Amino acid sequence: MMDSKLVTFITLLEEKNYTNTAKKLFITQPAVTHHIKAIEKEYDITLFTNPKTFDLTRSGQILLEYAKASRLQDDLLQNTLKKQSSFISNIGFTPLAIKTAKKNVIDNIEKGKMIFNLFSYPYKELTKLLSSGELDFAIIDNSFDSTMYQSQLLFSERIILVGSPNGQYKNINKLTRDQLAMATMILPDEVSGLYNSVKATMKIKNIKMKNSLSLTSNSIDLTESLIELSDGVAFVYENSVTEQLEKGTLKKLELSNFAPTQNFYLIYNKFLSSDEKISKFIDLLKESGI
Repeated sequence: MMDSKLVTFITLLEEKNYTNTAKKLFITQPAVTHHIKAIEKEYDITLFTNPKTFDLTRSGQILLEYAKASRLQDDLLQNTLKKQSSFISNIGFTPLAIKTAKKNVIDNIEKGKMIFNLFSYPYKELTKLLSSGELDFAIIDNSFDSTMYQSQLLFSERIILVGSPNGQYKNINKLTRDQLAMATMILPDEVSGLYNSVKATMKIKNIKMKNSLSLTSNSIDLTESLIELSDGVAFVYENSVTEQLEKGTLKKLELSNFAPTQNFYLIYNKFLSSDEKISKFIDLLKESGI
């Protein structure tokens, strides 16, 4: 269990008020003061350059980083212990990765051997939950911190260009580079693997956008709506739009010598590398030929 004095220290820096800190921790205000003084005495340091503004000394900054790491480890331990009796595995995905990853991985595994809860979170929230142990593992299309997570390459997904079958591309099956450069582009946010793959390939192919109008979307449903409204185009993972292409609500547009792909990885907390559920999931992947 995390040292209560360190909990008080972190909470005080979050609240920046002794009274509010005491209320939040259900202790007295003198107890908060006592914890702070006890830390300074124990480590023979001064925590604040200015106690009124809570500006930290260098020693205080070092202790804060240690306290945050301790809290993360404590959360990880508590969440891991809570889940030991459960056979349900929590899998997280980034919003743009969930349909593609589910089709390529989850649907190919015999679910009778393992029960899954599937969650979609923005990338930063996803890694935070993975670090705290609230998620067992994540399937992502992003880069990741290899010092924090173990990883396994799952598959590479083709990225395709799509537009509306009812707009200006109705009778066009293949776009020229000039047509692409003038198109309204619907793009995911800049932390996504999809965005980085497309941008890198366009740079290599020396394709420069001349139309400054671009829209942002991190879901296939919103992308489809924006394509219809703006008569624009979007790069998407091929397996994420299978239904739309079959129904004819989106149209695939070819682009010469432009076929970017993106790697998808299974990542999980290094501190849980021996967890039974993680080992079982990796075994299921191998059995499925993934």
